[in-house]
Amino acid sequence: MVAETAFKVDDMTEGFTFQWHMLIYPLVVLGYFELLRWLDRHWANRKPLSDEEWLSRHARLLDISEYEIFHRATTEWNVASSQVDDDFKAYLQNGVMPHYVRDYIRKLRASERSHPL
Repeated sequence: MVAETAFKVDDMTEGFTFQWHMLIYPLVVLGYFELLRWLDRHWANRKPLSDEEWLSRHARLLDISEYEIFHRATTEWNVASSQVDDDFKAYLQNGVMPHYVRDYIRKLRASERSHPL
């Protein structure tokens, strides 16, 4: 019985010839999946920007102050200039951003998605 098993193994390897593509194709596929896994981890670790970061980013891109952004945000809202000043002071002291500035930033995000810089 042992002799028969050895005979069958010899028959299986008798016509075997090594070819490089038998090694290269599986390595390329493995490398491809490793690259996908790495990219997935890389992109998953990226956090979206907060409203405060968007405010600062937009001000720096336009080379204006965040205070000016507050005033620009009032174009669609009926807010008095004195109220904007008070809201900006509150933002600097407490980090509380008023609703009209958040709305302005939300619209900036949407416009940047449709028309990136």
